[in-house]
Amino acid sequence: CLLHSNTKKSDTMTKRTGPSNPLTRALTVRLDKHGKSSQENAYRVISELLTVRTRGRAEVNLAHLNKMATAHPTKIFVVPGTVLGNGELTQTLHVAALRFTGSAQTKIAHAKGKAYTLNELMEQKIPASKLVLVK
Repeated sequence: CLLHSNTKKSDTMTKRTGPSNPLTRALTVRLDKHGKSSQENAYRVISELLTVRTRGRAEVNLAHLNKMATAHPTKIFVVPGTVLGNGELTQTLHVAALRFTGSAQTKIAHAKGKAYTLNELMEQKIPASKLVLVK
């Protein structure tokens, strides 16, 4: 049996409205509210970058962050996605991200750095002037 409909394929497909993970969705709302209340636009930008599809989120290697740390040694790097453990760290590194691989967390800890979740970053009320957004 063949069914025929006058509706277009795009009419029947639902559009994505943001992350499907309820924890990530709640995080984006909290980041946006924090950005509005604290007048720190950086948190609102991070919230927007987290609403893209999962495959479109940032994935950053430690080697790239290590290079950036030479130019910005006192900054906290914010990755609206995943930090991967590829590369070696030669400097202390402070990174906030949605997720870290196990090897990335281990390497950051061995280099005497700190791996923050985005929740921890927001709760500590770190000003945008101390952040560097990495995509």
